[in-house]
Amino acid sequence: MNSTRLKWVLLVDDDGTTNMLNKLFLKKLIPDLDIDTVTDGHRALDFIEANINDIDQGSFLLILDIEMPIMNGWQFLEAFDILFRKEEKEKIVIAVLTANSSEEVTYKALSNTRVKECLQKPLSDINFRSIIQTYFYE
Repeated sequence: MNSTRLKWVLLVDDDGTTNMLNKLFLKKLIPDLDIDTVTDGHRALDFIEANINDIDQGSFLLILDIEMPIMNGWQFLEAFDILFRKEEKEKIVIAVLTANSSEEVTYKALSNTRVKECLQKPLSDINFRSIIQTYFYE
């Protein structure tokens, strides 16, 4: 378990309903949590770049959908690895979301050292509680 409290979440998904439901689940678990949403990988990179200095070490969770238009999750992960310094990347816990839970997708996601979890849509409060208990404290 991490010794840092989860303070901030970025939901990256082109599906507004998924973002809304995930936000509800997270707020149910941690009412004072800051939650932002973006709809593609480019916007996620822009958001992180604009806010990286405000992110405390290990207090930020990124929930990343793999299948999105404009810049998908795989492309985001490649760009994230190039654009940010090691100490910046270490501030962020990344969990990947996919509608396709094949072993190939799971293996590819978890072979990226930045990805901590690969989860199938739709998520639930149980999924989020597990992530919080594993990587943060409440």
